[in-house]
Amino acid sequence: MQVIVSKSLEFNVFILMKIIVVLLCGFACQVFAQTNGVFPAKILSSQKVVSERSDLYITCSTTGSKKPSAAQGFIHLCKDGRVVRKKQQKPNQKDTFFIIRVGLHDGGNYSCVFSVRDLPLSTAVASSLNIIPIRVIANFHPADISFAGPPAVKEGDDVALRCSVSDTLQTPGGCQFIQSYLIKNGTMVQLTPFNATRMEVEFTVKDVALKDSGHYSCVVLPSKCIKATGTALYGNNRVFLEVKGMFDQQRIIFGVITGLLAVALGACFIKWRRAVNKIKFCNQCEVGYATVMERSRELEEQQEQTGGDNLEAPSDDSFSMDEENIYDDINLHDSSQ
Repeated sequence: MQVIVSKSLEFNVFILMKIIVVLLCGFACQVFAQTNGVFPAKILSSQKVVSERSDLYITCSTTGSKKPSAAQGFIHLCKDGRVVRKKQQKPNQKDTFFIIRVGLHDGGNYSCVFSVRDLPLSTAVASSLNIIPIRVIANFHPADISFAGPPAVKEGDDVALRCSVSDTLQTPGGCQFIQSYLIKNGTMVQLTPFNATRMEVEFTVKDVALKDSGHYSCVVLPSKCIKATGTALYGNNRVFLEVKGMFDQQRIIFGVITGLLAVALGACFIKWRRAVNKIKFCNQCEVGYATVMERSRELEEQQEQTGGDNLEAPSDDSFSMDEENIYDDINLHDSSQ
């Protein structure tokens, strides 16, 4: 029991000594700072979370500071205890304003000090009335993309692409919406609200054509308040969408149908030509028959006029010559047609 009490007493003495050392160091730093003309100031800012490439507004105030009232000196803005910006402050001036276009490396703990002399940048300064933590979030968050269906489709189909993130998303104050971009070959093609509950969003490319083939990726923007114009966006990965043209089977069917139509049209044309020739031939036959009948009537009339008794029976030669003359007339008539 005595051993336990002894160890507890030693531990308490050790803690007390550590506290005394810290207080002495702080007092020494304060004395050193004031001896060198450095006085703590107050930092004010309504922004705690800002997006990259946006403006951070900070006010450094010497109200309540122990600096000489009529002294002219410099206000130094510090990040993580080191000077990053500075401005000259006139006598009796209380507030000094800073506007910083922040990047991702500008996040940290900010504070302000006043000094009679100018301090170089990156100088370590310990004294400050208060500290404000500033968090800088990226303009966009690279996301993972995947197909919600087959990666190879044909023209006219709809394609679904899923965009998701695994990290927690943070948005600057005043912006309540998270947006996501679908990117094709480095160009933004779709903008869709991001589902922060499911931590994913689905893009749909409707009625795809051959020109929609390419590499796709996606990103998530912390809020719609951020302008991504002119920003090179890229996702964690890319997928390749292949849009195919008409299937070979459809091409074969189309070719067969075209061939059958050509054969059918050719057969119809041949039948039409035969019908035309047949009609023309029948017309020629009717004209020839009419010519023969007319010639026969003429011969009968001639026989009646000369009288049947006085006429000698025509010889075979004369009859054959008349027949030849008749057929000659038919041929001449046909040639004239």
